[in-house]
Amino acid sequence: MKRFHFRDLHAVDVRHIGKRLFSSLTEGWYVKGDPGSENRKRLLISTYNINIFSGFITGSFWAGLLLLLNADDGFIGLMSMVGTAANMLQLFAPLLLERFARRKKMILWLRSIALLINIVFIGLIPMFPASHQMSLTMTMIAVLIVNLISAFNAPAVNIWQLQSLPPNVRTSYFSLITMTAGAIASCANLLGSWLVDIFKANGAEYYGLLALRAVALALAAYDIFLWSKVTELPYESAGEKRPSMVQLLIHPFREKLYLRTVGVAVLWSFAANIPGMYYTVYLLDELKTPYTYLTLVSFMYVPIVLFLTPVWRKILQKFSWFKTLYIAMGLYAIYYVGLALVTPSTLWLYPVSVVWAFLMAVGINLSFTSIPYVNIPEKNQTMSIGFYSTMANLAALAGIWLGREFVLNMEEVRVTVLGVVMGNRQLLVLGAGGMIALAALGIYFLQRKIPRPEN
Repeated sequence: MKRFHFRDLHAVDVRHIGKRLFSSLTEGWYVKGDPGSENRKRLLISTYNINIFSGFITGSFWAGLLLLLNADDGFIGLMSMVGTAANMLQLFAPLLLERFARRKKMILWLRSIALLINIVFIGLIPMFPASHQMSLTMTMIAVLIVNLISAFNAPAVNIWQLQSLPPNVRTSYFSLITMTAGAIASCANLLGSWLVDIFKANGAEYYGLLALRAVALALAAYDIFLWSKVTELPYESAGEKRPSMVQLLIHPFREKLYLRTVGVAVLWSFAANIPGMYYTVYLLDELKTPYTYLTLVSFMYVPIVLFLTPVWRKILQKFSWFKTLYIAMGLYAIYYVGLALVTPSTLWLYPVSVVWAFLMAVGINLSFTSIPYVNIPEKNQTMSIGFYSTMANLAALAGIWLGREFVLNMEEVRVTVLGVVMGNRQLLVLGAGGMIALAALGIYFLQRKIPRPEN
């Protein structure tokens, strides 16, 4: 056998390796010089960008900011409800959107305003010379405005994106996103957590969170630039008579097949939103878990998503979007049981449970990348997407409300399960696991009459 020498590395063509890697990543959705492919490339970069800067202002960082504002459980639950309720207005967005053959400028201006409020204004509220109650009120109003703008924009953005994603490229395109977007966001969040923990160790946690928002602002500006370069085509029903309120409420119910698709989203959205942010608050407030530890655990998603996306993609191609979803959801429910058992003495259960969740989440996320577009009617797609999102948000609102009521009414309750004394936040995730399992069963029965879509 020929022995290896370091001089052999000179024979390696790095450019050839780079081309092969690029080809493997872009196969099925990108052809150089093709306008549609160039748009998809911009959308892909935007997805990575959004995942990074959104991570800096949501999740544990958002929970940390609320704790710095001395928000209690009731207010934390209310914040989730306000945002979700506002997003239900997507149903009525077509009243205006369907009148326009071009929506690009309007979308970009509204998106810019929402990002400035979300990143800058909300981030600066703790610095305002205002009372505790006034600070919380300003936070709630800002979140409401941001979500109202997002609710109006979301159906238009989804349909604009859909113009560049014909059915034959969606599986390859969304598989790449599922495999890589989370990994990139996790790396960024790890750096962000490390930074915030340094500030926190020096008694300046807020300024660490503020530093992340400064980075998020720069990335948000770049994202607006990317979308400004994405081509927008005339819409199928644009320019026609504006749909009436009655049409908005009645038309979606005439699309019986698409209603089943919506039902799938409703079941998942209700069950998945029951825990809200309460478990993150439990980790930060009761267990005093460092941001870096939480992000390091989340970072395990990187190798999992890289290795398992091809596996779940094969499962999806064999069983369809819906069957893949309910299988993954049924197994995902085990994750919540593990979370409920996490205490200061069993903290090791947290990473174990999260890893299990990641294994299943790859399949769930990959399924939902395309489910909103399965069986969507050819006309009035903005209306259909708005209805889909509104029903999902209505279900999410119901889930958040249920979780909030549970936490508030069980505040003093302690229950021993498997030798672990559980408080209201642990009991909440335990119940959420049961609801996820029931939702998976519901999707199993619901999808039996849905024709298998092409992947």
